Amino acid sequence: MTEELFLKDAYLKECEARITGVELLKGSKAYIELDRTIFHPLSGGQPSDEGTISSESMTFRVKKAIRQNKQIRHWGKIEEGEPRVGDTVKCVIDWEKRYLVMKLHTAGHILDYAMMKIYGKLVETVDAYHGPPEAYLVYKVSQPPEASQLESIANEVVDAGINVVVKFVPRDMLEKVTYNAPNLSRLPLLEEYRIVEIEGINSMPCSGTHVKNTREIGHIKILGITNEIEGVKVKYSVY
Repeated sequence: MTEELFLKDAYLKECEARITGVELLKGSKAYIELDRTIFHPLSGGQPSDEGTISSESMTFRVKKAIRQNKQIRHWGKIEEGEPRVGDTVKCVIDWEKRYLVMKLHTAGHILDYAMMKIYGKLVETVDAYHGPPEAYLVYKVSQPPEASQLESIANEVVDAGINVVVKFVPRDMLEKVTYNAPNLSRLPLLEEYRIVEIEGINSMPCSGTHVKNTREIGHIKILGITNEIEGVKVKYSVY
C-alpha cells in the first residue's frame, strides 16, 4: 500500500521514499513502486503528475503514475543507474504542471456551482478533464448555458478569495458534510471519504489536488461551449 502524501498536502513538491518494487521493461522503461509518494496518479479527471525519482546513483524520469488497487506505480524512463528495491530515493514533481492542475481542478468545482446557479438545480457531470492542454467538463443538460454568464458567476467566487478545505470523514458523516455536490449517487462504498469544500460554495468527495484559496486561480476563462451526445461540453482555462 502506497502512502499518498498529496491527499493531505497538495503543496508538497518533494519527499523521500523507499523503493518497494521494480519492474524493468523493454529498453530503459520501467515501473517503480514506493512506500510513499507525492505523484498524483491519473484518476478522477485529473492528469498524472510528472517529475523525477532519484538517488546518488540513479535517475528515473516519471512520465505517469497509475493507481492499481492500493498501490501507485510510477511509469517512466531510467536515465541513469538502476533502481533497486530497498533504496532510499528523492521524489520531485513538476511543480509548474501540478500547480496549474490544482487551479484547473478547483476551477472545475467552481464551474459546477455556477451551473447550479444558472439552472437552479444540481447539474450532473458525465465527463471531466482538469488539465492541460484543454480542460473541460461535460454536463448532463440539453441546452447550453450562456458563456459570459457562466464565466461571470465563476469569477465572482474566484475574486471572493474563499478558502478551500480538505477533510476526511467516515461514511456515516457523508450526507452531513456534503452540499451542492452532484454525482453522489455514483460514489463507491468506502469506509472513509475525502471531502473538498469551497466554503459556502460546495462540499464534495474528491481525491484531486486543489489550491487553498480561490484567489490563487487568477481568472477562469470559458473557451467554448458545444453540444455533445451526452450533454454540453464546457472548455475552460485559468490565467
